[in-house]
Amino acid sequence: MVSLTKITSRDLGEALKVAREKAGVTLDVISARTKISVRQLTALENGEFRQLPNQMFAKMFLRQYLDIIQEPPETWLQAFDAAWRRMADSSQTVALRPPMPLRKRRVGPWIVSLVLVAVAVAGVLVVERRQKADAPRQQPRPVEPRLTAAGLSARRSTPAPAPTTAPTPEPGLLVIHTGDDASWVEVRVAGESRASRLMPSAATWTVEAGGREVDLVLGNAGAVSIEYLGQARSPAGRPGEVAHIHLDAAPSPPAGR
Repeated sequence: MVSLTKITSRDLGEALKVAREKAGVTLDVISARTKISVRQLTALENGEFRQLPNQMFAKMFLRQYLDIIQEPPETWLQAFDAAWRRMADSSQTVALRPPMPLRKRRVGPWIVSLVLVAVAVAGVLVVERRQKADAPRQQPRPVEPRLTAAGLSARRSTPAPAPTTAPTPEPGLLVIHTGDDASWVEVRVAGESRASRLMPSAATWTVEAGGREVDLVLGNAGAVSIEYLGQARSPAGRPGEVAHIHLDAAPSPPAGR
């Protein structure tokens, strides 16, 4: 790999592609296991960092990528940070030309136009008022006849419909919501392998945790709300914060005497 002081995003992407092909893993396999689109994985290997969401999400993508091809992450992540800084430093803002001097316009024609518009609006309002005055008045609504004693008793005897109750959520379900922003979410339920995905805004992910311990990694904790075992965290952290959250298991029922 090129020295960290000189490495570019393209150099890093080419090295990643070589390591992946050496491991015998395709982009489709990585996409299926990480839920990262092939388009974004291709942008990572092509060094097109500007096609990725931002530095935080791109670094999370790289961690998942390296985990599947079984590469140690430390050196690669250092190279990624150096390449990202080099890309940011190379971005230059193009100087804009000074604005052209504005020509002075005569005020007279504008004043005449405004006066004509005001006269036209006043004429429309006068016509509308005359039409309302000439329109026939609305007939009063007929008064409903009073209820007789028999009708009142019949109405009282009719049973009212039973109120419907909202369905209670299934116990042991972990429900993850995103609000106005997206977030990268990783879930690991005790005794199972971890799962992760990039959740867009206004999305919901339901995980059957079965009341067991759960460990979460949230890429943008301020956009995520969590509900588990009757407890809720909304939001789960601050915007842009990478949060590691541990959720305890449900207490075991007392043993019979």
